[in-house]
Amino acid sequence: MTERTNLSLEDYRWDAQGCCGCRGCIYVDYVFCEGAKNPFRCPSLIRYNFDVYTALGRGKVALRMLNKQGEFTDSTRDILYKCNLCGACDAGCKRNLDLDPLMVMETFRIWAIDNGHEPPEGLKKVTDTIAESENRYGAPHDKRADWLPADAKFSENPEMLYFVGCNSSYKNKAIAEATIGILEAANIGYALFPDEKCCGNPIYVSGALDAAIEQAQKNIDTLKASGADTIVTSCAECYKTWKVDYPKIMDKRTDEMGYKIIHITELAAEKIEDGTLKPSHEVPMTVTYHDSCNLARLSDNWIPWHGTRGRFGCTEPIKEYRRCDTGVYKQPRAILKSIPGLKFKEISRKKENALCCGAGGGVADAYPDFAQDTANDRLNEIADTGAEAVVSACPYCVDNLSEAVKDGGKSVKTYDITQILCEALTGKGGL
Repeated sequence: MTERTNLSLEDYRWDAQGCCGCRGCIYVDYVFCEGAKNPFRCPSLIRYNFDVYTALGRGKVALRMLNKQGEFTDSTRDILYKCNLCGACDAGCKRNLDLDPLMVMETFRIWAIDNGHEPPEGLKKVTDTIAESENRYGAPHDKRADWLPADAKFSENPEMLYFVGCNSSYKNKAIAEATIGILEAANIGYALFPDEKCCGNPIYVSGALDAAIEQAQKNIDTLKASGADTIVTSCAECYKTWKVDYPKIMDKRTDEMGYKIIHITELAAEKIEDGTLKPSHEVPMTVTYHDSCNLARLSDNWIPWHGTRGRFGCTEPIKEYRRCDTGVYKQPRAILKSIPGLKFKEISRKKENALCCGAGGGVADAYPDFAQDTANDRLNEIADTGAEAVVSACPYCVDNLSEAVKDGGKSVKTYDITQILCEALTGKGGL
């Protein structure tokens, strides 16, 4: 095992033992709660209705492992991995105790792998596939850009590189096509990220830190060799991985990484505001917006901290906390509200209080039934808005919600925001 200077479960012992059981991690704060119908924001609590499947319970289990007071069993594995790592608990705790429950769970998974415990079979299969083929689907690496239209307009001196992601490269190709349609409509000089490989998110969430560092280094080295320093992506998972997880595993601040990562919604909202992009085609539809965890509350810049705690847990030096409040919230909404003919209705649990789609943290791979249960809960909430479609900015949210729509016989449509915007700009969004 590589010697490391960060991401040790022991470093988050205080956060595990400091929980007072206030349950702010599972409830939507009363200031934001719109009624008794949807009071929870923790998917695993909703599904399993038992405290051990919450940040409170998992923290206590982590302490038992640290204190050598029990064995890591199959039940321990389920408790640890039946979690979307969605960050809802972090958003709640930062309003109360300033603990880092999400980092307890992430480092607990790293502890588990370091101590010889494998992740659930479904998640391990994905990480093994990435190791073999550089993508999560096991598709040929040299076919990664086969989605690319013949008339794509690459720049010889690009302003930015488009990191497409595994999903949009091999599965939801319409998202990739819509994204370059937006870039070209904005007259952005772009090119594809050269020899793109999986960002490594499934590897990191499995707890395989050394393999995650290796995967990150491959992509960072490719970026450096290209001479570019700005990446645009349409995948929320890739966005968060580059912006938060790469700095986290490299033990650096996000602003020290030497590159800038932007999501297509950030770029598009800016170009709409300054008049460069002008949505002119009507999209006659009533929609609501689902905040992807990775684009929203999980996407605050990473800020490492190494120090000591004194009386009452006071930190020295003072710790800068990520409070889930600087994510990409307003830009997608601004885009949707700029589109002629489109009516926007806000959902009950939104922004930092949004309910995860159910796919995150490896859950869709390891526990697909749990993922679909959460998606169905979210779809019921979407139905309450009266919207005919739900829009997200993450291909995995679109996938999980779409699967639940199909299995449940529901009538709501699911779209990625790039498709909606490209339709409004060019009439060719694939709706």
